[in-house]
Amino acid sequence: MHEKELKIGDIAHLTGISEQDVRALIRTYDSLFTYRTIGRARLFPQKAVAIVRELADLSGRGLSPEEIADEVRSGKDRAPPEEPAEEIGRTAAPLPSEVVIEFGVMRDTLARQERRIARLVEELEQERELRAEEGERFRKAVDDLEGRLSAQQEQLALVAEWVDYFDRQMDEVTRPVFDRFRRTVAKKGDSGKSPGRSG
Repeated sequence: MHEKELKIGDIAHLTGISEQDVRALIRTYDSLFTYRTIGRARLFPQKAVAIVRELADLSGRGLSPEEIADEVRSGKDRAPPEEPAEEIGRTAAPLPSEVVIEFGVMRDTLARQERRIARLVEELEQERELRAEEGERFRKAVDDLEGRLSAQQEQLALVAEWVDYFDRQMDEVTRPVFDRFRRTVAKKGDSGKSPGRSG
């Protein structure tokens, strides 16, 4: 049975890499890929998925294209990663190619989900850090406002004390005047009534 051949779009879907990046990798490392063309379409064997994935992983390590190509070639010589059917065939009947493809799809989907989960966890951690920083800023602002409110309350208490003091002083200053005025009015009232009694 022939294994299912893949288009670039299929490889991009299975690896979780954009079609543009897959095309760039295939163009840069053309000697690592085998394919056949039908019209304008290129069809790649299943092992192209593992090669693209390995190229993408190695590209982030700061290696030159030659070093990456050598690494992938030496990896291919060591152990072909995509041969589950032959491995099982040593102890049991070989699996149909459709089942092998499903295993590959499952593995690739799982790897893609793991990468997505890792990205989400990283974003969540960044969000937590931002929220913690905002909470700290909020606490500082509240502390600052409480400090200002306390200072204003102290100032208001001091002003109230001064107002009470001046009220008392005014009372003391004005009371003798009122007392003298009352006494004067009282005396005039008394002197006005005396002649009337005697007459």
